[in-house]
Amino acid sequence: MLKGLSGKSIVVTGAGGEIGAATCRRLSAEGARVVAADIDISRAEATVAQLQGDAVALVADVSTQQGAAACVAAAVDAFGRLDAFHVNAGVEGRSHLVADFDVAVYEQVFAVNVRGSFLCASAALRQLLAQGDGGSVLFTSSLASLMGSPANAVYVASKHAVHGLARSLAREVPVGIRINALAPGPVDTRMMRSLERSMGSLDGSGEAARRATLEAAIPLKRYASADEVAATAAWILSDEVPYVHGETITLGGGRTP
Repeated sequence: MLKGLSGKSIVVTGAGGEIGAATCRRLSAEGARVVAADIDISRAEATVAQLQGDAVALVADVSTQQGAAACVAAAVDAFGRLDAFHVNAGVEGRSHLVADFDVAVYEQVFAVNVRGSFLCASAALRQLLAQGDGGSVLFTSSLASLMGSPANAVYVASKHAVHGLARSLAREVPVGIRINALAPGPVDTRMMRSLERSMGSLDGSGEAARRATLEAAIPLKRYASADEVAATAAWILSDEVPYVHGETITLGGGRTP
């Protein structure tokens, strides 16, 4: 068991996706009390149904102030406080050259990935500061936040923004509140399958060939699993690593920026 997670009240956004659901499962198994928030309540409820401890499902659009505030309020209402907030919700848009990019897709990606991250962090920090006894905020970023990717400039730019937000907040908050980002490379999820299709369609290589190319660039020659990302997230949120603050932890199977 990881030290310091048992009994903690933790919000996970994007809890209906593979990484979010896996993180909820891992935190619950460690004894944490979980608010599983997602824009789709049925997906949030499906995640909660898998958990073994105290948990509540919440529908929330994190790109709005109301949605971000609702996540914090749900933790306080259900468990009396907030101890940690995993800012995990994100969207990939689709692979396109910037010259041909649909501005509506740009707006969606930045609304969730950037504004949503900012609003959730702001809401979480207000509560943690009011409680006055520390806490943790963890952003799901991406290895793309530290490098570039052709045909994925908008997604990459949004994750650069998350990286900058996390680094800045780490220098803003008082001692006792930890701010970190987790930056996975390719993970075997719906999001990567979507990117494989759009990237493979754009360059004519096809979905399977695009995946093979991506895997070949990883020293371990495979994608991460959602459970591996979740295990790393739980470790960062735990009391095992109290000196990890202002860090971007990469999870690239050996691939580095």
